[in-house]
Amino acid sequence: MIAHELEKLGIKVIFGAGGEAPEILKKEQLPYQILPEFRRDAYEKIVKDNNWNIYTTSVIDSFVKAEVSLIKKEKPDLIVSDTRITAKISSKMTRITQIAVNNVDVTKYYDFAKIKIPHKSFFRKVLPRKVDEFLDKERGQRVLKRLAPRVVRTLFLRTLLKFNFVMAKYHLKPLLDPYDMALGDLTLLADIPQFRPVKKLPPNIKMVGPIFWEGFATLPSWAKEIDNNKNIIYVTASGTGDKEVFIRVLKYFQNTSYTIVATTGNTLTPDEVDFRYPKLFITDFIPGKWIMRIAKLIIFPGGNATSYQALKYGVPQIGIPLHLDQEDNLNQLERLGTGVTLFPDKNLNRKNLLETVDKILKDKTYRENARKISLILGNYNGARKAAFEITDFLKKVQ
Repeated sequence: MIAHELEKLGIKVIFGAGGEAPEILKKEQLPYQILPEFRRDAYEKIVKDNNWNIYTTSVIDSFVKAEVSLIKKEKPDLIVSDTRITAKISSKMTRITQIAVNNVDVTKYYDFAKIKIPHKSFFRKVLPRKVDEFLDKERGQRVLKRLAPRVVRTLFLRTLLKFNFVMAKYHLKPLLDPYDMALGDLTLLADIPQFRPVKKLPPNIKMVGPIFWEGFATLPSWAKEIDNNKNIIYVTASGTGDKEVFIRVLKYFQNTSYTIVATTGNTLTPDEVDFRYPKLFITDFIPGKWIMRIAKLIIFPGGNATSYQALKYGVPQIGIPLHLDQEDNLNQLERLGTGVTLFPDKNLNRKNLLETVDKILKDKTYRENARKISLILGNYNGARKAAFEITDFLKKVQ
């Protein structure tokens, strides 16, 4: 989305991309060169277990070598990256300015004092019920808020040590803080402060607003069968969901009066859902603008982009998180009064789900609160703002 905005401003862009990205870039008609990337199944297995140490020393070094080779070939004036932490090393090795695009929660500027600290997804089934209940209460949250910055740093310390090992190999100054791996010479935060409370930011870190991809999907043939006046519930596995949880949720809606529009995303294929019922309409991808305008409710894993997309269109949410990042997003939605969280290993069952759906559809405050945030989001255009910040910074470094 940022690349398209940069092209409008006369900036030539080229992607270094791997995994599933090239297929998307082809359809978006954006140029690219192949870079090594994690396999999705390996990445998801690690992240869903809340193990963020996906980078090994050999992986970091191989990524850096490939990036440096591509940079020397293309000779860019500027490097824009997201959470690919190796871009920080390759940009330093080639002495080219790097701009990082990230979310507040991967920086040291996240204001933990103003949020509920996630914990349920981390401990999953092993946390005793009394401890879980204590951590949900004010006293328990006070303890977590004191510990959270240290715990986060500790979680990423192993990655930092590997990162610094490669830095030292190339005679670069090591980093002292794990959070610095996610920062660039300029860092753009794709958030709004109402959703992600933030501390005072230094001049080289700017909040531009959410950036999400509407997708290139077309409407399926069954779209004309959908009655927009009915209770339409949008269930999506997204790219960060879980096959078993997704199928469980769809089965819970059998023999109900709800119309279910479901997308499998990258998590599974529609053929893997081996049952159908009259009011279930399923596909892999669907235009967000279409479904969000008719959905009365969205059920999803809790990804950042989908959270913002639901808020943009004023759609209440039920989130089913699989890891801490998703739980943290859903904590914000609960704080804003726009959604409810159900945990797959704790309280996700047919009775609880249908009662929660009924509660949200009947209680208009969820939709009203979502619409309030929608009005705030109307003042942002994250991709365009990011593009302007990038071009301004480019002028300064040339």
